Formats: sequence, structure tokens, C-alpha cells
Amino acid sequence: MKIKSPKDFWSGLMFVAVGVFFAVWAIIYYQMGTAVRMGPAYFPTVLGGLMAILGAIVLASSFAPRAGGKKEKLEMPFNIVDLGIAIGVFIVLGYAAKLAGISNDYGMLAAAAVVSVLSVRYRPETRPLVLISAGCIAYGYLMKPLGLIGATAALVYVSAFGGHEYKWKEVTILFAVLILFSWLVFVHGLTLPFPLCPQFIENCPIR
Repeated sequence: MKIKSPKDFWSGLMFVAVGVFFAVWAIIYYQMGTAVRMGPAYFPTVLGGLMAILGAIVLASSFAPRAGGKKEKLEMPFNIVDLGIAIGVFIVLGYAAKLAGISNDYGMLAAAAVVSVLSVRYRPETRPLVLISAGCIAYGYLMKPLGLIGATAALVYVSAFGGHEYKWKEVTILFAVLILFSWLVFVHGLTLPFPLCPQFIENCPIR
């Protein structure tokens, strides 16, 4: 079986790797809980699993025949050194957060931000892959401190910045639609205990 779309191949592979990594990381270091009483590992695990499934679908589609049968040369959008640097950033900042006595969540968020900046600056061709992944990471780790509204904003705006065109009005409309949908379906429909407002707001006006 031959690869017909290198872009889909690497995109899918990266989604699978990132999704599995953070799902396993959350399971090892945090408590899972249940759907009714979610632990800190529940949402990153579910999000990582969905991300891996999406990546597997994209990865499988890279083997599908394309119109005209044109083949593209398989090239990595980054080299092994880039990958090593990215992994090193996550390890160093993860341990730094631990030594500083702060939550490991902030170490992961800082690492995602550093890798995103380095990718945009030195590897612009990896910008879509890295920023979409960073948006998913931010969504999982910001749910507790910033609530559903803040986490969704991070996911939408960071991911959208990875595209070729960034139109803030369209992105804002998408953000508003996703918040309304999440509020109606997950909070009111399924009565899941998602925090809507940030932790520093004791009495959230949205219920």
C-alpha cells in the first residue's frame, strides 16, 4: 500500500501521537473519576482519545487513491532534531513546574506555548499541525482554571491561527456558536459538571 498524500499522513500520525501521549500522561499522573464526577484526568484522556481517533482517520485517508493518481514525495515537515527539541521542552518545563511547586498543568501549557512560538518562527510549514495540537492541549489543561468559556476560547483562537487566513470576526462567531452548543448540550442537556467561569469568579453569572 502506497501513501498518496504525505500531508495527511504526517498530520494523522502527529494527531495520533499527541493524543495517545497526553491521554496516557493524564491517566498516569491524575485521577480519572467518572462522567458524573470528573477527575482531572477525565477530560484530557477523552480529548486525547478523540484526537487519536481523528488522527487515525486522517492517517488512513492518506493511503486512499487521489484523483488523477498523482503521487507526492513523502517528506517529513520536521526532522528528528526538531522532534527531540520539542520533547525536551516538555520534559524540562514539566520538571521545572514540579521543582517550583506549581501545578504540572502550567508546565505543559508553557511547553506548548514555547514549542508553538519556535515552530512559527523557525518551521512555518509545521504551523498548522503544531498550533492545532497546542489548541487541544490548552483546552484540556485550561478547563479547570479558566472554565469552559476560557478553555474553548483558547482552543478556537489558537487553532484558527494555524490556518492560512485568520479572520477574527469569523473566529469569534465560531467561538460563540461552540460555547452556546456546549452550554446547551453538555451543561443543560447532559448535566455534566463543567465549570463555565474561571476559578477566580466565585459566583458565575452563567448557569
